[in-house]
Amino acid sequence: MWRFIDNLKYTSGISQTALRTNSWIVQERDGIRLVLSPRLMELDFVNHAFTTRIGGNSRAPFDSFNLGGQLKEDELKLDAHANRKQLCKALSINYQDLVVPGQVHSRNVELVEGNGELPDLKAVDGLITSRPATPLLLHFADCVPVIVVEKKSRLIGIFHAGWRGTAAGIVRHGVEQMVSLLGADPAHMVGAIGPAIGSCCYPTSGEVIEALKATVSEIDGLISEHKSGQQAPELKAINAMQLLEAGVHEVDVSDYCTACNPDVFYSHRQSGGSTGRQGALVCIK
Repeated sequence: MWRFIDNLKYTSGISQTALRTNSWIVQERDGIRLVLSPRLMELDFVNHAFTTRIGGNSRAPFDSFNLGGQLKEDELKLDAHANRKQLCKALSINYQDLVVPGQVHSRNVELVEGNGELPDLKAVDGLITSRPATPLLLHFADCVPVIVVEKKSRLIGIFHAGWRGTAAGIVRHGVEQMVSLLGADPAHMVGAIGPAIGSCCYPTSGEVIEALKATVSEIDGLISEHKSGQQAPELKAINAMQLLEAGVHEVDVSDYCTACNPDVFYSHRQSGGSTGRQGALVCIK
């Protein structure tokens, strides 16, 4: 069912590490199908999950576990909130503590501080915190979900990296914010890059390609020739490269392409734009 592209034989240096993907763990919890990073599962102080479209009650074409609240119809929004509650229950976290920003494809990263007061999250695509029992949830439908955990001081960050966010270097900026605001050390960080569209399904314009190339020092293997004749970026690998160049020592990259698997994941490109949103969630226990 799963499909991915292995470009390692065409690359050298740090880009080999950025392009290396792993088979992640699939679990069913309370009827919800979740995808889990093997590396994050080794960290006993972290609760995390990358969701699929399987397990909820949203109607077509948002069936069935849509978490996104971007839809206009009240009934669909209620379904999304019911699905969020179901996810929190499956992960044994408190729904009332859930922090969900309003994503706009920016590089804006906000700190969720320990005093319980939230900043303005209307135009935010990244969250960081040191506060336990504070689940952070972002939404995706082909864009790259990135979770960063600093093991020594027990800090977390989560970032939404579409091509615009990737071109703006949101994950690198997120790491820098964790360092400057929380005292994190990149040498003790683990990055987990979840299911997202692969270069196999993402031919795009030269303008986008040039913007993405400018974000990393080595581009070998991160851009490929698509069968359409256009160039196609491997967004997951470009974000992995940004993490590695920011000093993150460990990066765990999912091999799942959302557009190749529309029965399992929401995909904006494969659906023509009419689709729901899966989520990425992380919480310090």
